[in-house]
Amino acid sequence: MDKKKRSNVNFTWARMWITTFAESADKVVDLYADPFLFEDLLLGQCISDKEELRRAFEVFENTDPPGPAGINLFEVLRYTGDAQHGVIEWQWRGQHVGDFLGVPAAGKKTTVRGLTFHTYENGKIAREATFWDAVTAFQQLGVLKPTVEFWKVPKPS
Repeated sequence: MDKKKRSNVNFTWARMWITTFAESADKVVDLYADPFLFEDLLLGQCISDKEELRRAFEVFENTDPPGPAGINLFEVLRYTGDAQHGVIEWQWRGQHVGDFLGVPAAGKKTTVRGLTFHTYENGKIAREATFWDAVTAFQQLGVLKPTVEFWKVPKPS
């Protein structure tokens, strides 16, 4: 199979993987190998048990009424890799109904980007490391001040 065709297959698979977050924690957990390792390095999560992984993901399910994380929309922006390893650049838009990581967020919206690194074995995720833009999320929730763009030349007043 040529490189371009493999990339398309994996972009489609990555899109299915990320949209499954908003559908069903059980379905997304089925995409992980036995054994597997999931890491969200910003949150300090290191999970190798599928029941723990299901609990970590179930807050993102879009349910009626909305679950703990509210309404979630995930989108794959780019996939780089092949059938063994891949990097997925994604965006998450959330409309919150309650606290987010202990921060009052009800009624607020956030849009953040992230990167997920995957290693695949037999078509399933054997290893995952996720990085996401928590600074922007907390700025949008009003917890952090906007970034001071010290690298830019000040505009004349």
